Amino acid sequence: MRNLFVAAVIGAVCSAAYADVAVEDVLARRQGADINVRVTVNNPAKTTQKGPVKITLSVRQTSNDQWQVIKTWTDISKLAAGNRVSRDFFQANHPLLHQLAEQGAFEIKAVAEAPGAPKVGEKVVSWKDTMKGH
Repeated sequence: MRNLFVAAVIGAVCSAAYADVAVEDVLARRQGADINVRVTVNNPAKTTQKGPVKITLSVRQTSNDQWQVIKTWTDISKLAAGNRVSRDFFQANHPLLHQLAEQGAFEIKAVAEAPGAPKVGEKVVSWKDTMKGH
């Protein structure tokens, strides 16, 4: 009987609602020679995700190259259930982004992590997939 009670408690804990973070969108916009990368992260769970929520933005020229981190945000203290938050990064803030944009297509990766979240949210897109404007 004791084993049955322990199993029931473990099952209840494992099936309890949990918070989560997911990268919803990565969008690169170009206006003239300037590039802006916007990362949108959401919490698809039914409970608030406690922070700090960490978003890491990385770039690389091709899939054969190593990812290079160009920005990390840790200023999101919590993310309520069903809510989203966006962060913008401008080319002027990092010379590598400017250099890659001048060379043509490149890849952008956004990763979202949070304490206790069951998984890491990640999205990879290519510059050509996300380009808006000219």
